[in-house]
Amino acid sequence: MYQNWIFPKDKMQSTIKELLDALGCSLEADTVLDYIQNDPNYGNSNLSLKQVNEYAQRLALKASNAKTFLKKYEDLRNRNTDNLSDIIVLFYKLVCDEKKSKISKPKVAPKPVLGDNKHQITKEDLPQIKDKLLKAVDESKKLVMKSFEEKESKLRPNWYSSLDLPNWQKDHPAMSWDFPKEPMPIIASLAGVPIASQENIIIDDLLYIFSGIPGNYIVHQPVKDTFDARTFLISDDLDDALKQIVQQMLPLASNYSIVRRFIEHCNMWSGQVLHALVAAIEILLKDYYTMIAQLETEHMATNLTLQKLWYFVLPTMHTMQVLAAIVTNIGKSELRGGAVLTVLHDKTNTLMGDARAQEISLFLTERASRPYLFILDQWIHKGTIVDPFQEFMIEDNELINKEELPVDYSADYWEKRYSVQRDRVPKFLDKFTDIILRTGKYLNVISQCGKQITKTNTEEIKYSLREQNYGAIIQKAYAYASKSLLELLLKEYDLMGRLKSVKNYFLMSQGDFIVQFMDATEQELSKKIDDIIPSKLESLLGLCLRLSAASHDPYNEDMRVELLPYDLQFQMFKILSIETEDEKEYKQNKDCPPLTGIETFSFGMEVKWPVSLVLNHKAIACYQMIFRHLFYCKHVERLLCRVWLYNKVVKRFSEARLYADAFALRQRMLSCIQHLQYYMCVEVIEPSWCQLIHSLDKVHNVDEVLERHNDFLESCLGDCMLTSPQLLKAVTTLCLVCVQFCTFIQDTGCGGSTTSGSADSFSRSVSRYGLRFTAALLSVLAIIDRMARDNNTNKLLNISARLNFNTYYVKQLEKLCSDDKLLDGERKQTAS
Repeated sequence: MYQNWIFPKDKMQSTIKELLDALGCSLEADTVLDYIQNDPNYGNSNLSLKQVNEYAQRLALKASNAKTFLKKYEDLRNRNTDNLSDIIVLFYKLVCDEKKSKISKPKVAPKPVLGDNKHQITKEDLPQIKDKLLKAVDESKKLVMKSFEEKESKLRPNWYSSLDLPNWQKDHPAMSWDFPKEPMPIIASLAGVPIASQENIIIDDLLYIFSGIPGNYIVHQPVKDTFDARTFLISDDLDDALKQIVQQMLPLASNYSIVRRFIEHCNMWSGQVLHALVAAIEILLKDYYTMIAQLETEHMATNLTLQKLWYFVLPTMHTMQVLAAIVTNIGKSELRGGAVLTVLHDKTNTLMGDARAQEISLFLTERASRPYLFILDQWIHKGTIVDPFQEFMIEDNELINKEELPVDYSADYWEKRYSVQRDRVPKFLDKFTDIILRTGKYLNVISQCGKQITKTNTEEIKYSLREQNYGAIIQKAYAYASKSLLELLLKEYDLMGRLKSVKNYFLMSQGDFIVQFMDATEQELSKKIDDIIPSKLESLLGLCLRLSAASHDPYNEDMRVELLPYDLQFQMFKILSIETEDEKEYKQNKDCPPLTGIETFSFGMEVKWPVSLVLNHKAIACYQMIFRHLFYCKHVERLLCRVWLYNKVVKRFSEARLYADAFALRQRMLSCIQHLQYYMCVEVIEPSWCQLIHSLDKVHNVDEVLERHNDFLESCLGDCMLTSPQLLKAVTTLCLVCVQFCTFIQDTGCGGSTTSGSADSFSRSVSRYGLRFTAALLSVLAIIDRMARDNNTNKLLNISARLNFNTYYVKQLEKLCSDDKLLDGERKQTAS
């Protein structure tokens, strides 16, 4: 029942339901599934990505919310959902086509019934069975033709349906320059005709046969396939010697018939390359027709014998054989665009020993490649693609309007908007594919910025067996495009200034601003996320930007406040679980405990085109994760410093000695957090930043800029302990113990007593926090040492050395703790 489905029914039903919900129409998933179940043509659509995108755009016009539907479609496409193109086309038929407004299940070809199983088949049943078989074959032919016509119609633009184009090959078969499809009988006899007269008669017939016209004594036979070789029948009364010469010349007519069928098989939707190839073949056929006319003139002057005719057509036979071989290869494989040029290029190279045949093949390749190379010229010199028949190697997968470029461009623009279609790349351009792709992309970005692009090279790209002829032009265009875009980004759009601005805010290099901002927003960020007023945070952010040294930053107006619905640990685990067994767990909406503003806060930045190519959504997300890590550590440090202020007050009283252990533990925690910050800011971010700036001075194109910037972000994320789930969890636990200890001390100080209100005494509570901190610190050190050994990471060893100063206190605390089970319990509690 579901033999055409590539993936299970449940998964398909889920995909259909998602699209229907986004579309907001009255269709039901079960109705669509029933339609697919009974449609024999489902799954046979071979549409390009651009055509499917067009169908999605038309569907969006019918949706209740066009942007929601396009976003859902793009999400499913990015997840590589199977059969998405077929489902989109089916939805378009059901929703947008008025003829399909009333959904009806498609008719299925009836299965032939050969006979009744209740009795054996007899001779009397054979005629009935034959009729049923013939009828079933006719029905299947009709279905195949209908499927082929539907497939062809999908390649046609919207305005085609309004044209009333005649099918002249079907309505007027006599207009064909090939032999008629129906076989013709031999209508005359040569019995009793002298041999000399037979020769004149058969020459006249041959001249007709060479032109695709049936003769009286030589007739054609029908062909089963469009590109099959045609056979001929010769009158039995013809002299054997003459018949042998005639049979040697008939391959010329057969090859001519193949070429004519290829020409007439190509229609207006075959593409510019095939149109150019057909035009080149017509030029060669013009010389062929001229030769036929000259031979006919000689024959009318009685100067032509069969031997002379054989001598004259012998060179043409070889030419026609080469043409027939080329068009047969192209036609049988149904090739288009660059694939046609690959066949022609290979054929030209294989004919190196045959000068005449290679000259013909070279002529065809040069003429057929002109429209393709014209598209290439426009792409590498203007950054535009004019490809109405989807033949060019580069495909534009754009979905949105160009007016919305600065706002709606996704982070995947650079990787996914323009893609290389490998089956359309001619073999002689294969080594330049990457350069061609990047050249056009660079120029396209420049044109999107409103800059005028002037063509620096006036030399036309022409096909040649020597790739240096067009290779030099491509390399020159690439050098100009890469240099122009790089200068545009670095000079006019100040990419380096943008990156420094990002470093000041997200990597916390602007120290006075961060301190002022945390002082101003401390009360608001301590609230639950639902109680925070974002507009108040925006106002405080603007105030801090104006009062600090950040006021001199030309891009401070682009800074925004963001409150994310999850904490840093969940965000990192969700990213790291992609394409793993844990992915489903993080996709489900879990009931998480309410988060505070500190745990969810992050900066955001508005970046406009074309700087958004480098500082895209993915890059900003990486900066946000690093910032959240640094921001939380800074928050913990501020809490510990506040505890130090409480300690100063307590020292004035006589009970100060009771707080000695708390003072020591607070200092250990503060030193640990400060070492963590120092390691991330000074030993990881700053050297990586200097390396990035140094490498950007040596780049030659934007791709290298993106590569260096991505390397910088990956290095910072890894060395800041964000890409290891175990290590991030251990560091988060360590910070959490510090926060809980600060809360305990503040509550105790505010209450004016030395107890925490629980059964344990104050000193025992401090010891418990000390043991929890020790267990968390040992866990961090153990994971760091293991990772450093496995990955040979020197930077992690630096932080391990900095934190190892606490091991001295670990031994002392283990001696002071008489109950070993307490330490074990605290370790288990910390690990959990």
